[in-house]
Amino acid sequence: MTIRKQLIYSFMGSLFITTLLVFILYKLMWFDVHQTILLTLCSFVSSLMTMAIAIFFSVPTIHKIERLNDRTDQIAKGNYKVEDLNIQSPKELKELSDAFNQMTIRIDKQMNQIKAEQDEKLCMVQNLAHDLKTPLASIKSYSEGLNDGMIYTELAKQDAYQVLIRQADRLNQMFDDLTDVMSVNNKRSDTRINIDQLLMPILESYQQCLKKNKRHIEINISPNIKPFYQDKIALERIITNFIDNALKFSDTDKVVTITVFEHERNMLGISIKDEGIGIKQAHLKYIFDRTYRVDNSRNKETGGSGLGLYIASTLAKQIGGEISVDSKFEEGTTMTVYFPKN
Repeated sequence: MTIRKQLIYSFMGSLFITTLLVFILYKLMWFDVHQTILLTLCSFVSSLMTMAIAIFFSVPTIHKIERLNDRTDQIAKGNYKVEDLNIQSPKELKELSDAFNQMTIRIDKQMNQIKAEQDEKLCMVQNLAHDLKTPLASIKSYSEGLNDGMIYTELAKQDAYQVLIRQADRLNQMFDDLTDVMSVNNKRSDTRINIDQLLMPILESYQQCLKKNKRHIEINISPNIKPFYQDKIALERIITNFIDNALKFSDTDKVVTITVFEHERNMLGISIKDEGIGIKQAHLKYIFDRTYRVDNSRNKETGGSGLGLYIASTLAKQIGGEISVDSKFEEGTTMTVYFPKN
């Protein structure tokens, strides 16, 4: 039932009760016929005036409530960009309107954020699905060549096996990146860290690759660095990402340099420098965006998913640090993570 109908029914009910009361009093002979008619007319006029005054004050409020209801209906249908109601009176309705406007702003912001995240995830999945086709096609073609005897010389077989291993490693890296994106969270686990104990296990995992490709990594550690407390797992993942990129995007005869130094009061810096192909200035501000690739053609060679630096940047923020990049195209890149000693 609408407010208008409620007002009309209340007016009719009031008039009926008043008339009934006057009629009963007439039957009880409290009033004569003329007095009864006069009282009935006075009651009718009084009720009518009361009804007119009530409608005069209530109709604007009813219109405002109808506007609020219309905006609510639009939001229910998925239109979150509704105009400001700008209701100034009565006080209760103004407070409701202000709360409604703030709610719509927050809902619109949250829906835009959800949509952006969904679009980004869809883009990430599409990119990974596209990237998976290249190593899978390579594995399939070389496997068929070995199975059909088209690759028969010992040297050709060894080359084919190496291709299969590289493409398998490439697939493994893509799945690792995807897993890291899904597992990055705000949980921290600070432990006491000695810088030597942090770097040694990381570098040990590269020993076979360095030996096989005749690569060399130089390490420079400031002598005054004392043990500190920080999230060891996060630091390992960040440093590993930097080293992976340095080895990917530099030639085998180029040196990769790791430097650990005091940055500011209660801050440390770990930088990984390569003498590789570098990054063009136009790309630098985008390299930490999820799924962003500096060069798609280069990505086909290295198998990057565009997630590594995004993961590293997210982890750096979680431990209270930040990442900076200094790069010159065709000269090399230096990636540095700065973080507090807790």
